[in-house]
Amino acid sequence: ESNMLSALLELLPSISTKQYSSNFDFITLLVSAYPDLQPWCVQEAYAEQHSGGSGGFYMEYLSTLLHHEDGNDAAKRDEALVKEWCSMLCSPPDDVATDPAIAETYRQSFFRIASRDDTSSLLYHRDLAFLMDISVQMSEFGLTLSLANEIISNQRYCRDKQALLNVLQHLCIISDKAIEGNEGELNAVLLGQVISFFNVIPPCMEEHNCEFNNVTELSKLLEKCHTETQNNQQYSPSNIDACITTISENAPPTHSLQVLSQWEHHTTTTEFGSSSSSLMSALHTCLIRGAREGVRNELSGSLLRIQRAREEGRRPIVVDNGMMMMSCWNADAQYESVGGDDGEEGETGGFIWSSVIDGTLAIAK
Repeated sequence: ESNMLSALLELLPSISTKQYSSNFDFITLLVSAYPDLQPWCVQEAYAEQHSGGSGGFYMEYLSTLLHHEDGNDAAKRDEALVKEWCSMLCSPPDDVATDPAIAETYRQSFFRIASRDDTSSLLYHRDLAFLMDISVQMSEFGLTLSLANEIISNQRYCRDKQALLNVLQHLCIISDKAIEGNEGELNAVLLGQVISFFNVIPPCMEEHNCEFNNVTELSKLLEKCHTETQNNQQYSPSNIDACITTISENAPPTHSLQVLSQWEHHTTTTEFGSSSSSLMSALHTCLIRGAREGVRNELSGSLLRIQRAREEGRRPIVVDNGMMMMSCWNADAQYESVGGDDGEEGETGGFIWSSVIDGTLAIAK
């Protein structure tokens, strides 16, 4: 075996892409020698023959070794090896970066490791913080947010203060990119995703006494948008309205109202009109959302559902635990006692809902 490895290492420098149109067979042979033949041996042996650079040969070797279907399972669980490959995938040589087909292949390879939506990710060692950093470098911000959500949901990472601070740092980077937008237009979809993430991260930050205030962060977003409008002539003034609307639609209503009430530039007038009109629309959105949340969380929601059921000719069925279920009901049918022969229990049903349904319940105010 040692003689075979020596022969491979001696043969490696003589292999050149200039001599052969494809090194696939030889790379397959090298991959089959893993782990006896370590990747660093391949890299060093090839680099010596090519002026200190390993070129695309080593990249092709790693891509074969770590292939999601045909690669070596043990290699896929090697932390250092997976990190090295991901770093190369996000920083391809200039000649590769200009080739759309190869660049897309690299992108897909990275997503197979980083994205939980891809079942192949289960085969690889995944350092979530590292993958999040790489995804930002590749400007794959949707993937970044997915990884950030995975971090705060992971028991090991959510106890790591530095990992949480990195999440916040990347959120700031993404929010800046969203506000800058493309060709002067704010990216409202991406900004909305960041704001939605702001809503879920505070509990994790409080456990580590990290300073994070949702209202403050939202105010910063609005101020950044206003500053960009003042300093960038190519930036559309209507982006302020878009930012206000995005905040009102994605942040908690109470936080949105605080941000809008504290904003100093609410009377700003642009060539598109006064931002006061967008503020009024945002306030209306906040109030509507707040009212709907209140209906879902209070008794009034139950009363409204009962009223609607009576109007539609349906009635709630009272079950043993006092909860309600809906079933078909003929509004003209006679109400029959649920107690059968037990008259007293049938009259009350054991709950207040029978009185509520009949409209005879008296509520002290």
